[in-house]
Amino acid sequence: MVIILGILLLNGCAGDGSSGVVNPTTRAIATNHLRFFTNGDNIQYSMTGSVTTSGATLSLTGTATFSITTNASPLDPTGVTRSVNTIAMTGTFSNGTNFSSNGSTYYSQNAVGNYVVYGDSTSLWITSPSSGFVTSLRSPIVSPDSWINSYVQQNGDATTETITVIGKVVVATGMGRFETYKVQRDATVQLAAGGTDVSTEIDYIVPSIGPVKITINSQSTDAFGAVSTSQLTLVANTTNIAF
Repeated sequence: MVIILGILLLNGCAGDGSSGVVNPTTRAIATNHLRFFTNGDNIQYSMTGSVTTSGATLSLTGTATFSITTNASPLDPTGVTRSVNTIAMTGTFSNGTNFSSNGSTYYSQNAVGNYVVYGDSTSLWITSPSSGFVTSLRSPIVSPDSWINSYVQQNGDATTETITVIGKVVVATGMGRFETYKVQRDATVQLAAGGTDVSTEIDYIVPSIGPVKITINSQSTDAFGAVSTSQLTLVANTTNIAF
């Protein structure tokens, strides 16, 4: 991620892109400038998905939370504390076993609101490029737009990702219908321990709120060649961010 955001090709039907008209009950985008996230910001999601391992597929249902804690990261290699964006997920597989995942991204926002990432709780700080960060989302959001990030982190994991701002799309959520920017993130991670993670994440962003819908499709191959796949969909239900 994580994290997560962007788009500009107008469609008008609960996220399926079947119409070019924004429904009167849809909240239109008020600004293309990304919110400057503040301490305590959070978005709550319903979560559905599936995981396939060794040819066996289990479905998954649960909840997820996007939350912001400012200036709360461990010290980075330059001695600076960054803000923390956490995605916490809990749920139950179709066989009755429990699922939980909690990952944090260390980030900051510059004067124009660009969301830049310095590292995360899994692979630690970015060591290459020498700047120590990559731009995860540009602000203001414009379309078309696309850029590539290549970076290495302290544990040796190497990531190449292409971020593409596609256009505007209307999606239905538990908070109502929103016009959003759609951003696609195609990433390949070469794991230092061996193997790869390949993923496509699509974030549906209301710039003044954050991601109101997220889909993630991933395929992981471990050092021994075993493959597992997963699919997750997160749809916002509530937020403490005014809209």
